[in-house]
Amino acid sequence: MFDFTIISYPGPRNKSLLSLTENRSRYMIPFGGRFRIIDFTMRNSRSSGAKNTIIYSDCEDDLADYVNSYHDSEMDDSMTVVTGEFSDISFCHDLIRDSHSDYYVIYNGDSPSIIDFNEIIKKFKTRKREARLFKLNVDKRPSMAYKVLVTNRKTLLRVLRDAVRSNRTSPNIFEMVINTLVNSGISTSNFNARYWPINNLPEYYELTRRTIWDPEIFDLLYREKIIESHIMAEGDAEVGRRASVVNSFVSDSCVIHGKVENSVLYPGVYIGEDTIIRDSILLPNVRIDRGARITRSIIDEGAVQADLPGMCNIGNSCRIGSEEQNVKNDDYPGYLYSSITLIGKGSTIPEGSNIGAACYVASGLGQDYFSRKKYLYDGTSVIQ
Repeated sequence: MFDFTIISYPGPRNKSLLSLTENRSRYMIPFGGRFRIIDFTMRNSRSSGAKNTIIYSDCEDDLADYVNSYHDSEMDDSMTVVTGEFSDISFCHDLIRDSHSDYYVIYNGDSPSIIDFNEIIKKFKTRKREARLFKLNVDKRPSMAYKVLVTNRKTLLRVLRDAVRSNRTSPNIFEMVINTLVNSGISTSNFNARYWPINNLPEYYELTRRTIWDPEIFDLLYREKIIESHIMAEGDAEVGRRASVVNSFVSDSCVIHGKVENSVLYPGVYIGEDTIIRDSILLPNVRIDRGARITRSIIDEGAVQADLPGMCNIGNSCRIGSEEQNVKNDDYPGYLYSSITLIGKGSTIPEGSNIGAACYVASGLGQDYFSRKKYLYDGTSVIQ
């Protein structure tokens, strides 16, 4: 067993995932029907036996509480979440100085991945070098966009110390470290890993569905149970007498009284009577009331309990989405297309509302707009 610390840093923060990252880090995005992306990050650390894991995040959300929910007597102090000091190089230097590992593994860990870091360390140690960059093979091609840096403690501290002395700044400390070492001429090689970058909403939609319907990936995540989830939901799913579920993934604590086809339901989803869900993804604790029709849509998270205010609530007889195939959103054509509609976290869609293809209702909105209008036409948005 090697003495090493894993440092997970976030990718660029932008609007490409709209409400999915509006008030949450990418680490906390639900993924794969039952998990959050951070579950993959922590799985990679625990399975490799890392001495410590430092999780850098560029967003203040519930990430630290979620990570703490995993703690047990053997792992209580092994994982640290850093948010407020994300871009502080001096803080980073002191954090590394005080962690006392022989080696450091640095990678962009806010995308879902399954990586064998023990094997990477072994490859690193075959050559006596101070640092080495491993380009991950994504879709059988290596890319500098997806990489893992392995370095010894002395080298990492030297790069950070030099940055502090020269008053360097960077929006992403670890991209700066990697670029500095690459420019110094460190060796590079390729490494096979499962790494699933998500760059927009259609990619998220397709990849979520792929994890369910690709037998190899589904077996890896569910039958082999290599990843644990702490999305809080207790109890078995309930399917009512008049309900039906066809070719869909239904997680625990879901209650279904309507029809669900070709869809993914995360924990705690409620489907009312006479409601039809087709080709859609419903994130945790969403409530869909009686008689609604949801097609080719992503409905972002609701509250843990159905009676709490602010939950994502789709009212009676709403119509959301369309079977159209090629509609783009007018406001976000590069992020929301292929006719996928997104209803943001904590949005309320009142009874009888009609929302078309490739529409976007931003987080917490909807109630005021649909109290005045009943239609949101294809490609349009409700945003502040």
